[in-house]
Amino acid sequence: MERAYHVAEMTASEIDLAFPLAAAADIATDLDQWRRYCEGIIARQQLDGDERLMICANARGYLKAVCLARLTQTQEGAVLDVPMQVVATVLDEEGVREALQEGINALAHRTGSSLRS
Repeated sequence: MERAYHVAEMTASEIDLAFPLAAAADIATDLDQWRRYCEGIIARQQLDGDERLMICANARGYLKAVCLARLTQTQEGAVLDVPMQVVATVLDEEGVREALQEGINALAHRTGSSLRS
């Protein structure tokens, strides 16, 4: 069975596609600023940076959600926090949120961190 949504870390080719989501949530109002912001995070994640941009796309490749996940080292161990999450869909908000949550859970597992509520 084909999954309705695909969640992955954002790539450079998806930055412009995610801009309407960021703009709708007033996270970014300028495309060039958004590009610099995302490119910086993507470049740092190649060097084991502590931030990840995640996207959720439907089966046709349309982006339905974007989030920022931040890994923090604490005395109790690694903690994954999600300070920014934008879901933009009319028909299946719950399905998009569930898929994104599964992707965040998988990232927490890969990084050996717990999720901060």
